[in-house]
Amino acid sequence: MKYISTVVIVLALMGLGAIIYAWSGAYNIAATEPHWDMTASFIELLRDRSIAVHSSDIQAPNLDDPKLKEVGVLHYHEMCRLCHGAPGYRREEFAEGLYPSPPSMTSGSLQSELGKAEIYWIVRHGVKLTGMPAFGPTHTEEQLWGLVAFVEDVPRTAPEQYRQMVMKEGGMGPGHGHGETSEEETQVHGHSEPSDHGKAEEQRQ
Repeated sequence: MKYISTVVIVLALMGLGAIIYAWSGAYNIAATEPHWDMTASFIELLRDRSIAVHSSDIQAPNLDDPKLKEVGVLHYHEMCRLCHGAPGYRREEFAEGLYPSPPSMTSGSLQSELGKAEIYWIVRHGVKLTGMPAFGPTHTEEQLWGLVAFVEDVPRTAPEQYRQMVMKEGGMGPGHGHGETSEEETQVHGHSEPSDHGKAEEQRQ
């Protein structure tokens, strides 16, 4: 009984200490100040295990269907490209200041680490405190799986091929319905500016 009382008291003191520390404002919550290594490791473990467990019963449809990828490309261009980049496109300037930094989709590292069900779960539900929104409330199942299908192909998509796919789906102007502007307006504000690599590709055509 004495042992249990001691544990309760210690836990209560630790909780009180945590509240006092938070109230003091001593912790630097700025995005320019990275987490302590121990904190970052714990958060990564929490994130990875949560995604793996909550997506374990999800069955992916046939993602090789070209029509499914066509559904995903325009949504990717209008939303995901801004933070994650795209073939021939840099990610937007604001994304450089996000912490944690959004993973690059063109490198293929995320696709090699996560399964299709895990990517779908992230796209559908988002991830707290990362800037990754939940698209489930605003998109259909076909659109969500279309995004997953296209994300799987991003590392293998050439810049010119990507631009042709987007243009084919009408993504270089208004009509998608996600608060887009025309191509001229977005280029003026830097929201559809291809990377230097993408420009070089255009010049070679």
